[in-house]
Amino acid sequence: MPKEPNKSYRQLQPESKYDNLELVGQGQFGRVFRATHKTSGQIVALKELETNRFPTAKFIRELHFLISLQHPNVVTFQGLEHTSTGRYLVMDYCEGGTLRNLMKLEGKLNLALSLKLIIDILAGLDHVHSCKIIHRDIKPENILLSQDPTGWVARISDFGMSRIDNELCPDKQDDCAGSPAYMAPERFYGQYSPASDLYAVGVLLFELIVGLRPFSGLPGELLAAHINQAVVIPETVPFLLRSTITKAMQKLPRNRFKSATEMLNSVQLAAQVEGSSSSSSSSSKLPPAKSVFELSFNNV
Repeated sequence: MPKEPNKSYRQLQPESKYDNLELVGQGQFGRVFRATHKTSGQIVALKELETNRFPTAKFIRELHFLISLQHPNVVTFQGLEHTSTGRYLVMDYCEGGTLRNLMKLEGKLNLALSLKLIIDILAGLDHVHSCKIIHRDIKPENILLSQDPTGWVARISDFGMSRIDNELCPDKQDDCAGSPAYMAPERFYGQYSPASDLYAVGVLLFELIVGLRPFSGLPGELLAAHINQAVVIPETVPFLLRSTITKAMQKLPRNRFKSATEMLNSVQLAAQVEGSSSSSSSSSKLPPAKSVFELSFNNV
């Protein structure tokens, strides 16, 4: 099972309801710890928000977003924890770590698992967008993995850069913040919409299927590529998925999928076609085997 590197331990103040803190992640605004509730024994994630990097206004903003979001493919907010040494968001603990960790551990993921995770992400985004929230930072590091009987479940996390749709922000530099490798062209100019998140999912879908991102380089080179270069998809990628990626990564937002649901339907159709094709091919050559999701568990 994927784990975050460089773990360390710490203890909160005696008044805290949690102990046995174990560092499992380091984000832009602070650290994430695995912790145990002293009374119930429940394992949770504590997201530390450092005041100097995450001021109160941003803290309240993310808290507002988290309270409004309740979906199986979005990490659930459980409460706040304040001590004399810090402030924490109490979140679901996702035992699988980040999607980035899984990608590093497994290398290029198999097609069925890749599509299953993208379907999860789009289902979560559909709920996020229905609440008029734009995530603005969809990337493997912000996708956490939990388990159910079928295998990995992808859950969207980290709403520190999120915005309300059509919200005006006085901080233009903050409006352009994000992860350049996954940013839609308009994001470099401080503009965003649900279509911006779908562009990022298109980049992620390309990365999962091909094994690398469509564009690479320094931030300035990525800006130029996202704005000017057409995405080149290998012919080995199935046609329906090439079509999905191409539409998701259109330069103009109006030419992309109209909603997360529309893109979700496109990916589901591709998954069904590829699943039927694989079943027909394997049934004539191989004996019955475990599902790809069972195999993915055995290899983690």
